[in-house]
Amino acid sequence: MDSFLFWVFLIGIIVATLQDLKRREVDNWLNLLLLLISFSYVFFRAIFEKNIFLVSLVTFVLIIMFVVMNLFYYGRVFGGGDAGLLFAMSVFFVGTTFYESVINIGIFILLLIVSGAVYGLAFSFVLYFKNFKKINSQMKKEFGKIKKVALCSVAIGVLFFFFCFFSFVFFLFSIFFFLFPFLYVFARGVEKISMTRDISGEKLREGDWLVRDERVKGKIIKANWEGVSSEEVKMLRSKKKVRIKEGIPFVPAFLVALILYALINLTNIFGI
Repeated sequence: MDSFLFWVFLIGIIVATLQDLKRREVDNWLNLLLLLISFSYVFFRAIFEKNIFLVSLVTFVLIIMFVVMNLFYYGRVFGGGDAGLLFAMSVFFVGTTFYESVINIGIFILLLIVSGAVYGLAFSFVLYFKNFKKINSQMKKEFGKIKKVALCSVAIGVLFFFFCFFSFVFFLFSIFFFLFPFLYVFARGVEKISMTRDISGEKLREGDWLVRDERVKGKIIKANWEGVSSEEVKMLRSKKKVRIKEGIPFVPAFLVALILYALINLTNIFGI
């Protein structure tokens, strides 16, 4: 891992983190700038070192990361800004071989998933304690909607628990089915109370997520994962109130994952 690229992405992700925390979005220009700087650096290095194989490695990694980016975006794991940031980091994962490059990508994504899960849970608990009375009330409503599913989940958990003496895997499945109903109603309660709000149509921005479909001048604007388009924003300007949903700012998980990834490769970064 190249030390120059590490510092470029560290600074870039810090800026992206501040943007995400403040505005719940990452500017496209920042992702594009990171991609151009990193790609240009490696491209010119390949020319000076006369290393054609490096160009092949970069192309290979860009293709893989393009596929990963789309899987995460269309699988609704990441928003557009987060997916773009992941793709912008492509060159950072280039190793000395194709195999090493794939391993680098896998390690970072694993660290990102773990960091995101821990960070997301911590962020949700902060939101919970800010509005715990309202969220508790909403959780009761949500639990009433899935009571049968919750009972089935707990029953499956009990069944797996009886088999945990044969394998530790059964114990893990048991814990998952026990916790699933509670985690679900907790997430729904936090989302509906602390992550949705009403704003005027004038304050609506491209990419904002609508909670429900909105009707404007006889036309229905659908609430979807991609958020409202620039044309739809213009149409919704006349609305006095629009309910939108805000996601958890996920870029801080990128920062944590980058630092952990750097610690794993400490010798390569600092040359010690």
